[in-house]
Amino acid sequence: MKLADKLLKKLKQKKLTLSCAESCSGGLLADAFVGVSGASEVFSGSLVCYSPKVKRDVLKVEKSVIKRGVVSEECAVSMAEKALELFNSDVALSITGYAEKSDDALLPDGTIYIAASCKKFTVCERITAKKSRNENRKLAVREALRLLDKLLESKI
Repeated sequence: MKLADKLLKKLKQKKLTLSCAESCSGGLLADAFVGVSGASEVFSGSLVCYSPKVKRDVLKVEKSVIKRGVVSEECAVSMAEKALELFNSDVALSITGYAEKSDDALLPDGTIYIAASCKKFTVCERITAKKSRNENRKLAVREALRLLDKLLESKI
C-alpha cells in the first residue's frame, strides 16, 4: 500500500480533512493524494502558489513574510496555516523551496521546507535535496507524506 493511500485511510478514520499549499513541488503533492481512489472523501484541495504574488494575494501569506524570504521555515509554516483557513480543512501540508539552484547565497541548492499544520500546532522540517530538479520535487513530496504520517500519530 502506498503511503498516500495509508494516510488518506488514517484521515478518514479520524474524520479529518486535508489540504495543501505547494510551491516548488508544483502540484505533485496533490497528485499523490488524488491518485488514490476515494481521496475526495478527505482531500479538500491544493493551491500551487509558485510565485510570491500568489502566495501573498491568493493564499494570504503576509507581505512581511514574503519579503523576508519565500524559501524559509516562516513561509512554509504560514503557507500550511493559510491553507487550513483557505480550504477550511483540519490538516494542511505545505512545501516551499529550491528544487535545484538557490537564489539565496545563505541557502544551499536544493533547500526545501515542508510544514504540516492542524488546528492545535504546526511543525516544519528543512531538507537539502541533492539530485535532479524533478527527483528533488519527488523527494519533497515523500518527506511531506512522512511528516503528515508523523503528525497523524500525534494527538490531533
